[in-house]
Amino acid sequence: MIGRLIERRRARRAAQATARLRAEHDAQLRAAADLVISRARRALTDRMPSLPLAERLTDREWVTVADVQGEAAAFFGLVAVDPGRAAAALRARYELRSGGMDLLTDAYGDQYREVTGA
Repeated sequence: MIGRLIERRRARRAAQATARLRAEHDAQLRAAADLVISRARRALTDRMPSLPLAERLTDREWVTVADVQGEAAAFFGLVAVDPGRAAAALRARYELRSGGMDLLTDAYGDQYREVTGA
């Protein structure tokens, strides 16, 4: 009886540790997406004064899933980031930060549609 209680507690603690690790990983992916979005907006802002007025409303900067994966590897040391999870994080931050106004992304492609959340 005590053995079963100990096993249940170990299983619960392992599940909790896995959930914490996954939440931390998702938070790091969202932070990497924020960094990529901020960098793209800075690049766009730096380009604005040199653009003709007619092009200022149509000029866009790209933020890609590969950019998020690269930033996660460089900044957080996450070397094996699933593209679907990176795309989900990018979609979440892109929508939250009104990315559609001045940015373009590939995170809505069909190849990334299987993963939800982040």
